[in-house]
Amino acid sequence: MSKILVVKTKILFPDNIWEGFQEQSSGEILKLIDKHKEYIERPHVEDDESYQQIIPQIILKVGKKIFLHKIPKTGSEGRLHDMWPIFLGGHVDDTDLGIWEAAEREFEEELNYKGNVVKKEFLGIVKMHDTPVNRVHLGLVWLFEGDCEDFEFTGDHGISEGKFVSIRELNSYRDRMTYWSQTCVPYFLKKFVIED
Repeated sequence: MSKILVVKTKILFPDNIWEGFQEQSSGEILKLIDKHKEYIERPHVEDDESYQQIIPQIILKVGKKIFLHKIPKTGSEGRLHDMWPIFLGGHVDDTDLGIWEAAEREFEEELNYKGNVVKKEFLGIVKMHDTPVNRVHLGLVWLFEGDCEDFEFTGDHGISEGKFVSIRELNSYRDRMTYWSQTCVPYFLKKFVIED
């Protein structure tokens, strides 16, 4: 069984655990994670709040639209089935060369994007502490900007439906989104200045 990248919660949050999305550069958080990283078999940390599972997350934007997809019942995280995230991504395995490599691997595994990614930017970190699944995960958020909306599904079990949506469409999915997506959408809308 492969192991996943984790860091002790008290190292990442020495004072208190804040909630929401925090915009920042990648340097400080990636350096901290690299210094204190551990690799542990996933079942051993799924309910262990003393560790944070590090999850690279990618939002794919094309023009004034962003990619939204559904997590089917075949997805590995049962607590998120039938929810609609705006993120692509997943765990960092011990076979990955690093967090960035894991982010790109997850992107390619989940979506066969036919266009060119013309820009990649680290946006910040997302943390929620209100549910069992959120209490053990920390999201590192990247923006990928593409030049077209063409894609194919790869057959990945964590994604069943997907499409690029406008803000009006995105808001209609708000109540069905994953917790991190609901938390981050206001920031993304403001940053991207997306309008119908």
